[in-house]
Amino acid sequence: MPPDSSSVSSSAPAPTPDMPDTPDMMNSEQSAAELETYILDQGEQPGGTPVVLLDDAAVAAGADPSTLIPGIMGPLPAALRRPAPFTYEAYVLQSVLGELLLESEGAGWSEGELSAIPLLALNFHDVLPGHLEIADRRLNKLARLRDLLTAGADEELHPRVVVLLFDGYKDAARMVVPICDRLGLRVVILPIALEVLDDRAGTLSDDELIRLARNHALGFHTLTHRSADEITPATVISEVTDVVHRLTRIAGRAPRVGAWCGGARFDDSLLGNRRLRELGVTDLVSNWSWETI
Repeated sequence: MPPDSSSVSSSAPAPTPDMPDTPDMMNSEQSAAELETYILDQGEQPGGTPVVLLDDAAVAAGADPSTLIPGIMGPLPAALRRPAPFTYEAYVLQSVLGELLLESEGAGWSEGELSAIPLLALNFHDVLPGHLEIADRRLNKLARLRDLLTAGADEELHPRVVVLLFDGYKDAARMVVPICDRLGLRVVILPIALEVLDDRAGTLSDDELIRLARNHALGFHTLTHRSADEITPATVISEVTDVVHRLTRIAGRAPRVGAWCGGARFDDSLLGNRRLRELGVTDLVSNWSWETI
């Protein structure tokens, strides 16, 4: 029988230097810019960033990630033990939970605690050739964890384990997707369509995306890496409408999921979000959640 939550409380590892850097950062004044910097710094780490994402039910229940696995809160900094929903602190806690879960492969977690995890995403942006070995190791861990988390779940409609490839980095797709194919891991590729500054994002060609879409989903991520509040009447067609139509043409089906640069949640007051919904996109991935829109 799996151990109960008391054994997780005593045996689950405390955050280590390989996990999100939590000390001395938690206060109520954390800005969106600091959150963005934190997430960008995570993206530089090899092996991807695991994050426990909230689903519709968890959001409706209060969107408090500290209630998912209360038994491991003890060793964490005080600000992480009950963070306000959808904040810098909440994101750090969801990253800590993701890291603990991935690295343990669920060992020491009770069946009830595993069932409380709504969704585990392993996020990648760029992947350098020198990081392939650790990416392979962590994807294998994710696959073993997937077998624990998804027993009896409807993975088609409500995925509980997913690999997210952001921005369309060619190297990331070429290295990560074959490993996921071998392991049977679900991938969502969220490409931007144009290169940004001197970055290599957005370099996947239509032909490459067509091949990837045979086995994996393509998701909306704008044309030139824009946030929802940057979309105006002058840019909504190029940044949203045309992108959704392009992905539909490439994949042979409309994208079901999307994400904005910056990872904001759905806000009906913003033109870009309303257009996404009009175009048939049904789900939005934010820094904290995978929600139906």
